[in-house]
Amino acid sequence: MITGMTIGAGVLGVPYVVAQVGLVTGLVYIFILGLVMMSLNLIIGEVAVRTRENLQLPGLAGKYLGGWAKRLMSIIIIFAGYGSLLAYIVGEGEALSALFGGDPVWWSIFFWSIGSFLIWRGLQTIKKAERILSIIVITIIVSLSLYILRDFHPVAWQYFNWSKIFLPYGVILFALNASPAIAEVHALLPGSQRRFRKAVIIGTMIPTFVYMLFALAVVGVTGLATTEVATVGLGQKFGSGILILANLFAILAMGTAFMGLGMALKQVFVWDHKLPKWVADFLVIIVPLALFAAGFRSFIVILDFVGGVFIGLEAIIMVLACWNARYKSKINPVRYSLPHFWLLAVPVLLVFTAITVYSILELFI
Repeated sequence: MITGMTIGAGVLGVPYVVAQVGLVTGLVYIFILGLVMMSLNLIIGEVAVRTRENLQLPGLAGKYLGGWAKRLMSIIIIFAGYGSLLAYIVGEGEALSALFGGDPVWWSIFFWSIGSFLIWRGLQTIKKAERILSIIVITIIVSLSLYILRDFHPVAWQYFNWSKIFLPYGVILFALNASPAIAEVHALLPGSQRRFRKAVIIGTMIPTFVYMLFALAVVGVTGLATTEVATVGLGQKFGSGILILANLFAILAMGTAFMGLGMALKQVFVWDHKLPKWVADFLVIIVPLALFAAGFRSFIVILDFVGGVFIGLEAIIMVLACWNARYKSKINPVRYSLPHFWLLAVPVLLVFTAITVYSILELFI
């Protein structure tokens, strides 16, 4: 579930920002931010382990930091969730249109209807679907990357653009983010702290290395001609065979992420705010479609804003919540505890504080 929610629309935008800043710099970005995101996920996992009831991130923040934190985190998660779901709808429309032809708008609506139906069915349905689809997605992306690496141009190693050094931050953080999945996985493994911790580490690092391989292959072949939705450009360069495989991967990757995130957002409304299930379903299903209909359809802009602002604030609050949970919780996570908590927390705070401030300033400059 962690891997399935992570590998979504974000992976399609990663090669573009890596191409803009330079291949070497971009790969370093992905690896370091992958370690930072793993640290954040482990911190969120400890908060979940120290809590008796099932809660999503707003509920966990409120339990250990108070009502203000729950309200703020709810705003962050809801807006970030809607932004992410919107990005998946936009990206799916482009991928389906590239594969089958026709208007991307109608393909986006078609995808939305299927994904919304699965979210309505619930967590167990999503868990079964993601288990299968995640394996297929990883197999396709690794096979595709190894295939196109045959045409790698060594000159790609030499490019570097200092003026765009901060561009990858938001998009890569968006691509690596699966924080809401941590609470879901804990709900499925409530009595096994060791297996839960192992799932968090492996589930976070698999996408990190997959992204590095995918970015290396795409940027090494298409360079500065890399498109915002990477698979579209690959199809244009390699022809119909790669077009079909690349966009099939894109469709499945965004599908798993859409389902996982939609389910997490639904649980925020049900677990943390005690809304009736039908109200939660309505809010999760209708609002992204309304935003899409209103014209919010720039793929990279959506990824950058959500990754830079909302995920940054979310990370800062959850580090503070874990710090408080260590003093307030009566549950001792013997098999999960993080003995070197601050070695994980300090890099998370530094990275996410920096990118949040930068992204907010970028809006006004």
